[in-house]
Amino acid sequence: MKKRVYYGWYVAGAASGIEFANAATAIAILTIFIIPMTDEFGWTRTQLSAATSLGAVLGAGLAPFTGRLVDRVGARLPLVLGGVLVAAACMYLASVQSLLGFYVGFTIARAADQGLIKIGASPAVGKWFSRRRGRAIALVFFSGSAGIILLAPIVQLVIGEWGWRAAWRLLGILMLCLGVLPCLAFIRRQPEDMGLGVDGETANELPAPEGGKPVEQGAWTLSEVTRTTAFWLIVISLFLGSAATAGVTLHMVPFLTEHGLGTGQAVGVISLMSASSGAGILAVGFLAERVSPRFLMALLYLIMAGGILVLITVAAPPQAYLFGVLHGMASGGVNTLAPILWARYYGSGILGSIHGLSRAFQVAGFALGPLVLGIAYDASGDYRPSLVFVAIAAVCAFLLVVLARLPKSIREI
Repeated sequence: MKKRVYYGWYVAGAASGIEFANAATAIAILTIFIIPMTDEFGWTRTQLSAATSLGAVLGAGLAPFTGRLVDRVGARLPLVLGGVLVAAACMYLASVQSLLGFYVGFTIARAADQGLIKIGASPAVGKWFSRRRGRAIALVFFSGSAGIILLAPIVQLVIGEWGWRAAWRLLGILMLCLGVLPCLAFIRRQPEDMGLGVDGETANELPAPEGGKPVEQGAWTLSEVTRTTAFWLIVISLFLGSAATAGVTLHMVPFLTEHGLGTGQAVGVISLMSASSGAGILAVGFLAERVSPRFLMALLYLIMAGGILVLITVAAPPQAYLFGVLHGMASGGVNTLAPILWARYYGSGILGSIHGLSRAFQVAGFALGPLVLGIAYDASGDYRPSLVFVAIAAVCAFLLVVLARLPKSIREI
């Protein structure tokens, strides 16, 4: 008899669909709107950056509550609600006439992204897999990168042919079709609710982690997790890495065009960066099932710092493309490894709560990075001094992860 496809892959498919459509809220997509919108309205880059920061702050406040909701009732509610809010915000942005209107629209979209969709997607999948968790979560994050890869040139084309308002409408429609409807149809809380085992196997068929006993789902409480040194070292590293990634990404197109690249070449760097991110996501997803996720995360922070140094010295398209490869690989890989590392250290029972709390700090980094670079540019007319500090932040993140060893009470790796 032909074996049925494990339902967890339907969950992974739906989560991947909403991550693909969620490219609408990505800084790498917003950067394409900066020039046409600032040209039309005369806004400064600090003003535009502040909108991303405000939405990120609201998302950070919402993330811990969403994480607990995911553990208790499942990810379908936050994912569907987040998708509806993003779609509505995109439609509103298509008709915006003022800076206040832009703030309202993009703040809602960014808050829904960081406070609902990002918190629900990977834990929704992580609860369905153990042995194949790395590749399943990698599929979700890869879909987010694929969304940027495919939508960046499409958005640029639509803006060039029909204007930036039409591009926002397109993004809203895609979220409804590819994100909201699949999540409503397929997302379920956990395999046990459907009489299934994790990975589609019974409990005694599941392999133990390398070197010892499996971490039981109920082995840790959130209070116990937050009392471990490793948790805070990793969280601070994620904050620093997120600030570096978001700050560089939002201001990348203006920076590159000011240093001799055409707009099309700068957008090409976005697509290359997203392609590299996708490749990095898939690579670390499979490698994390065989190699320490902590080692992989530390390595990626060094690659991130190196990419930023390449950007600082950019003088020709090849350097810009090299930056895109390095930065995309590092940023995509780190985000993918975070929930995998949490599950490896603390189990999957409260994965939503841990991911929600840590994501709040990441979102705070997303808020701070673009704002700092925007203020620095408006004050000095030059991005380079602030980019040096961003590279230093990535090196500090590397050192913190190196120190974040597995908590002693369950040291089985």
